[in-house]
Amino acid sequence: MATKNNIFKRYLNEYLSASRKRQGEILDHVCDVTQMHRKAAVRKFARLQMRYDSWLDKRGRPPTYGPEVTSALRTVWEAGNEVCGELLHPVTNEYIDILIRDKMWTHLPDATAKLRQMSEGTMKRRVSLFLKARKRRSGISSRKPSHLKQIVPTFTGPWADKPPGFGQIDTVMHSDTARGDAVYTVNYIDAASYLVIPHAQFNKGKQATQKSMKAIQDMMPFPWLGAHPDTGSEFLNWFVKDWCDAENIELTRSRPGQKNDNMYV
Repeated sequence: MATKNNIFKRYLNEYLSASRKRQGEILDHVCDVTQMHRKAAVRKFARLQMRYDSWLDKRGRPPTYGPEVTSALRTVWEAGNEVCGELLHPVTNEYIDILIRDKMWTHLPDATAKLRQMSEGTMKRRVSLFLKARKRRSGISSRKPSHLKQIVPTFTGPWADKPPGFGQIDTVMHSDTARGDAVYTVNYIDAASYLVIPHAQFNKGKQATQKSMKAIQDMMPFPWLGAHPDTGSEFLNWFVKDWCDAENIELTRSRPGQKNDNMYV
């Protein structure tokens, strides 16, 4: 097709300024080379005459889901805790109905209808772009988790010198699959007294983990002086770090991949 366009563009100026006889000769030559019907060639020259120099051919069908549908999908994705497309697709209509009921849905009816009809494969591709945008990094920031690992010191022992209130903390998952939310237990083991305090939570998010740590602190018979997790993101984040600083809880961590740094869990 690109070759045909080049042929028509090559003879366009001559065809437009030529006499009727010369136009017939040009049409005979172009139709012989491109194997196009004569009337189709005439219409092709007419279309090229009406185009401006910077015209770009847009072949194929127009996109079904425009920016307004993508914006509506992002609203549902954020309301659904930013899960993957496979998990979001079965509950999309339910989220839309809830947001409409609570008068929190601001998207047009046409975009809403298209989002309800979106296939799982299309939703997976669109959501993957959201996830890539979240993971994209630029420049240097003191709020990145990688920089936070440099701020939180490592501790390898000895544990025998620690008074009551210093202990290890970790999460244990109660599910046979890592997909989606599940029940976790945040376990605290005190270094000096061997006190064990568990607290259950529904997922592994930073807010749920901080609430579990607060519940563990309330159940302690002595002040909580230090928490020693591994390098898991549920503990090594600024939300938990700021809470520990406010409660005067010393936060240390294990070295990545060094299980001997852990005390019991």
